[in-house]
Amino acid sequence: MKLYIKELREEKGYTQKELADMMQVSFQTISKWETGANYPDITHIPKLADIFGVSAGVLLGMEPLKEENAEVKYDDEVYWNRKRDLLKVWKRLFWNEDYFKFLVKEVWKFKKPIDILDLGCGYGYLGSIMLPLLPKGSSYTGVELDGEQIKEAEEYFSDKPYQCSFIKENIYDLKTEKKYDLVVTLFLMSHLPDPKRVLQIMKQALKPGGMILIMDANMEVEQAGFYSGLEREENGLSRPDFIPMWEYEVSHGQRDYRMATKLPYLLKQEGFKDIQARISDQVIIYEPSDPSKKQMNEDFRYVYTHEDSYEGGTGYFMNRGLSLDKANEICDYYSRSSEYFDKPDSMAVKTSGVYFVYAKL
Repeated sequence: MKLYIKELREEKGYTQKELADMMQVSFQTISKWETGANYPDITHIPKLADIFGVSAGVLLGMEPLKEENAEVKYDDEVYWNRKRDLLKVWKRLFWNEDYFKFLVKEVWKFKKPIDILDLGCGYGYLGSIMLPLLPKGSSYTGVELDGEQIKEAEEYFSDKPYQCSFIKENIYDLKTEKKYDLVVTLFLMSHLPDPKRVLQIMKQALKPGGMILIMDANMEVEQAGFYSGLEREENGLSRPDFIPMWEYEVSHGQRDYRMATKLPYLLKQEGFKDIQARISDQVIIYEPSDPSKKQMNEDFRYVYTHEDSYEGGTGYFMNRGLSLDKANEICDYYSRSSEYFDKPDSMAVKTSGVYFVYAKL
């Protein structure tokens, strides 16, 4: 059993001696409670809970320490600012460059210069990879709420031979007089509480006959496409089922883990035609013993260890409807996986669940 005495004491700013005086025990007793060398008598639990201003369930680790993580504001720039470095690495794992080039050149076949509008453009990533593949004279306009990311995008494109401009605006407030040949968004729809409204805004910005392109993920596909050698070493230890937690997020108006697969239906509801979809070709093979995979290995480990769920501990999962036992099971899996990935003979396979969904107006 894990008692959160140390965490709650430090949160309150008490020293071990101050807490010991309040509990009328020695500070050595408090130290033993905090390290797990000894446990408080059951009669001490109500008093400890009262001192910390929490329930006995929180003190005993049966309820999450904090509730603020339960309602993550995925459509808030604060969240994405915190994840800015992670996203730059993560985007290298979405798809292979040659496959994206194939889509632009052979599937979407843009033969004439086009005007692109990118909603939630961040630092202009899509513009940086699309413009070199498009006919000369194409233009790129990015919409982003975060001024720092716009500044980064403007600096990147300042010495590039492309027509680029950026709009600092909340997507929900966007009104464009100009119409565009292509309206795109990357990993936006699954994180917004009102995707239907966003589709309407995208539709309004399109020229007649223009194309909408939405790139997003189905996390269930990614979960099904994950395997690590740890499963063999631990006699069948499998990756935990995250779907109950993701279902909780959907039911509470947070991110939608299956948005990519829902997009064709949503596009049809908004009157789009010729709805089609592709899926990423990216399959990550993590293999530290192979020097040719050095960058891929580093990217995989970085993303793995900076996931919200990895960093959040048991409280992250309990705040999303999971029991203490289930939260501990997942955290234990993360811990053992991290140790396993440090071994030179470790190996893992992760399938990208990114979809490219596109349609005409």
